[in-house]
Amino acid sequence: NYNTPVDVDAFEREAKRILEEVEQECGWMYETYHVLEGQLQTDAFGQPIKGRINYTVWSDVFVCPDCSGEIIFWEAAVDQEQGKVKDTFTCPTCGAEHTKRSVERAWEVKFDPAINETVRQAKQVPVLINYSVGNKRFDKRPDEHDLALINKIEEMEIPYWFPTDRMPEGEESRRNDIIGLTHVHHFYTKRSLWILSAINHKIKKPQVQLLFNSQLINISKLNRYRPGVSFPYNPLSGTLYIGSQVSESNVFTAYYNKLRRLVSAFKNTSYNTALSVKSSSENADLTCDYIFTDPPFGNNIMYSELNFLWESWLKVKTNNVSEAIVNKTQRKGLTEYQQLMEACFKEYYRILKPGRWMTVEFSNSQ
Repeated sequence: NYNTPVDVDAFEREAKRILEEVEQECGWMYETYHVLEGQLQTDAFGQPIKGRINYTVWSDVFVCPDCSGEIIFWEAAVDQEQGKVKDTFTCPTCGAEHTKRSVERAWEVKFDPAINETVRQAKQVPVLINYSVGNKRFDKRPDEHDLALINKIEEMEIPYWFPTDRMPEGEESRRNDIIGLTHVHHFYTKRSLWILSAINHKIKKPQVQLLFNSQLINISKLNRYRPGVSFPYNPLSGTLYIGSQVSESNVFTAYYNKLRRLVSAFKNTSYNTALSVKSSSENADLTCDYIFTDPPFGNNIMYSELNFLWESWLKVKTNNVSEAIVNKTQRKGLTEYQQLMEACFKEYYRILKPGRWMTVEFSNSQ
């Protein structure tokens, strides 16, 4: 997509049209009442002032082994003023001191109509809402209206298609089975999943699909919330790790921000310079002036497993038979990795013109 000529203005118009249509349909999902110091704020006519949610922080819930009381991790372990997470914390019910290792998770059992199964998942609850009124941002604890809104969304049926694929076998792709996140749609809150499916339903052009793909990870539960850092919400690169505090970002804000960056990139891209090479059988007569290659780093990153969330939305999956990787699940060790990499470098040598250059970017501590 970055190397395909595009009518930038037409792309921007189409993307904005889709986002505006979906926001008109689903914007109510991000409404919250403006509350300061526990008091509902009203306008000049006495009507409650509503803000627009920027992000919602969700926290793990644990169970105290001493009294069986619930411990909301955010309330017990996060020092919000200092922006730090404590190593030890106390149970609000009995006062016993604990670490994350000494407590058990709280669980929720519910029926999942998307896969027609009952699922058991680690419990998370909303603990903080960051929202805007005009140009000003505010923080608040979720109130009765916010909780009712979340429950309302949970009880409704999403009217559009979304992926429900079982996560594939693999140490990385199934690392969250232990907390009950076993299928692709489990990696999103119901609100995010609904809006994503509505946007995806309206996409007809590849550049807009690129925009859609660009935020599928940042909008998921992989988006950690980390108090006290410059960028408090971001996924941990190269893994499917889900933290004890999750930031549920406003889907529309994420896409409008990305849209501006894509428009800038398309306007500043020079085409006619790059070609993606798939395989020797498809490009028997191809020769190249220059090759830049960034090959897989052994067992550092589980590429096809990490791609599964994107690919499930695209309905196109990696054939990992030829994936050059060290992976126990795929039964590929160092020997298989060497053979696959050697085949790639033979192809590089075959198509590179005499006297020309190749850049190889590679990193592995072993």
